[in-house]
Amino acid sequence: MINNFDKRKKKMKSQFNQYSALKIGSLLLTAMMFSWLPSGALAQAAPETAAKTAANTAAKTGIEMHGKGHYAPSKFGKIYYETEGSGPPVFLIAGGPGSSHASFHPWFSRLAAEHTVVYLDNIGRGRSDRLPAQRSSEYTVERDAEDIEALRTALGYDRISVIGHSYGGMPALAYALKYPQHVSRLVLSDTLLNAQSWQENIDSANFTARNQFPEIWEKLMQMRARGVKSGAPEYGDLYGETELDIYWRDPDMESKLYRSDDPADGSNSNVYLSFIGDDPEWQVGGTMKGYDPSPRMKNLTVPTLVFVGRYDRVGTPKIAGEIKAALPAASSKLVVFERSGHRPWVEESDAYFKLLKDFFPTEDESATPKLSKQ
Repeated sequence: MINNFDKRKKKMKSQFNQYSALKIGSLLLTAMMFSWLPSGALAQAAPETAAKTAANTAAKTGIEMHGKGHYAPSKFGKIYYETEGSGPPVFLIAGGPGSSHASFHPWFSRLAAEHTVVYLDNIGRGRSDRLPAQRSSEYTVERDAEDIEALRTALGYDRISVIGHSYGGMPALAYALKYPQHVSRLVLSDTLLNAQSWQENIDSANFTARNQFPEIWEKLMQMRARGVKSGAPEYGDLYGETELDIYWRDPDMESKLYRSDDPADGSNSNVYLSFIGDDPEWQVGGTMKGYDPSPRMKNLTVPTLVFVGRYDRVGTPKIAGEIKAALPAASSKLVVFERSGHRPWVEESDAYFKLLKDFFPTEDESATPKLSKQ
């Protein structure tokens, strides 16, 4: 299911236009639940041009530099990106699929004092190039991962840390699986694992809509009886009225998201439908159908944090537990934010960024870090 920000904006003045941002067990969150021993080779410094870019943006906040970024080439088209701060690089991969990076601002500026924060729009989203309509079947998780590699290469980094939020965790994981030699750290934040967990996400959201908004659910079922699928705009407009509670522990936190009236920040519904199919709030189709990286995850040795909000009803704690179970125990850790929904970086900001700062390297290291046995 998607996060219908465009639909809710009319009613709730939601912060940034999104037709689709993914809806996306467990341990008690404490700052002492794990420790990282100093070891592990880190991302090398970027070449001179990337270093200058980072220096020029170091004093700016994410909001100030938003929309004033650069373009990197790839075989799929130009990739738009912004850099903020200086130090070892951290790439941010946005949700959807179909959304720009806009909602990361200004929250992830908190990393910029010690890291070069790299915001990117995958091909088909934000300010990046689109694929021709006849190539829509090329919108896949694996292709999105290639955007990360193209930008890493363009900026000249040897190794990068990657944070994938919501749908963005899927290409972030796919990238680490294909290019582990270039990944220093991996964070999978309130994300999904495969086509099966995406269907669980859809079913979970529909359960909430059916039980908490029965009057709206009845109208939706009348639409379906007339042959209207959930990818239709009129279905999405109505369905969006049921969605706010599934993303937040406290729905009032929605007002803290970055507001943008720039059309470039709106989500691309064509990308979303290419991934999930023409009935995306009912059944997984599109290029996501059958997708499952889990058999390959047991050999991933990249240090990985799996984050989830206890009250996230889309990227649920159950799904987060399945992701953790598919990863090697020695190189992964599950963290549950007990007072958050889908965006713990908003609802429990201090705890979220404290964990990231403890996790990410801030200088060159000589060996691979290890998780504590805690």
